[in-house]
Amino acid sequence: MLIEKHSEALFVKSIGKKIKSIRLSKGIKQSEIAFRCNFDKSSFSNIEAGKRNITIITLYKIANALNVSIKTFFEDLD
Repeated sequence: MLIEKHSEALFVKSIGKKIKSIRLSKGIKQSEIAFRCNFDKSSFSNIEAGKRNITIITLYKIANALNVSIKTFFEDLD
């Protein structure tokens, strides 16, 4: 069970890193994405840091705010 929890945490961090990478590649500030998604900046920062296990709806909102397909977040995960 401990290994499973560890793997889940790594997955959440990987998604957060992917979100951040896409955002930075588009030159968009965290505050702008947070505004577009109706999140506060600290919540969005925690998402990118992999500190929040987000819902699929939240991921959908972020994908729309970044103008990417939701499947983009799952491509080439490390």
